[in-house]
Amino acid sequence: MSGEGPFTHQARNQRKSVRTRARLMDAAVEVFARDGFEAASVNEIARRADVVNGTFYVHFKDKDAIAAEVAFKVAYDIARQIDGAMTHIDNAAERFSCATRQFIEIACGQPQWGWVLIRSAGYAPEVHRQVESYLRTDLALGVRQGLFDLEIDAFTMDTILSMILAALAARLRGDTGPEAASKVSEMVLRVLGVPAVAAKAFAWSPIELQGFKIQTTL
Repeated sequence: MSGEGPFTHQARNQRKSVRTRARLMDAAVEVFARDGFEAASVNEIARRADVVNGTFYVHFKDKDAIAAEVAFKVAYDIARQIDGAMTHIDNAAERFSCATRQFIEIACGQPQWGWVLIRSAGYAPEVHRQVESYLRTDLALGVRQGLFDLEIDAFTMDTILSMILAALAARLRGDTGPEAASKVSEMVLRVLGVPAVAAKAFAWSPIELQGFKIQTTL
């Protein structure tokens, strides 16, 4: 594997087994982003990590297991830190807009990771549950504040996440520009019951997150 990926960089001072596991995760990101999940193979991931197939199975049960761990860690790190940077924001509509736009832009800044997050939808539902845990909290807050009038059930959550991932995919394909994040934020806020003028204001206002500087394996 040429160069040093972000997982490998993070594990550089750890014991050998941790470093090997990290190399495999970096290699998986490259292969998934290049070939797609279905076409990716354990053999190719091991080759990119410069290890034999047997070493792969020491660390991961199968392709699904490494994909889920990679996507989960990326999603968790981003969502957790964005949430922590919004402690000064009380309005649920503003919180949703800030978090959604920042999440999309971070993922677009690292296209390989962005595609892994999108392609994790079918094989790593725990990734979406992790993101949902933060999203659901803000949506429930919006209901209590009287800002949202839509029931926050599983269907609503799936629909909103699908809209956000569709915007991310469009950005990664180059079908749209940075405005996609604001557009999808505005659309979701309208779906949730926020008046048009207010939804537009929240979705297109500057993002202000306290002391925010993403610190992830990205």
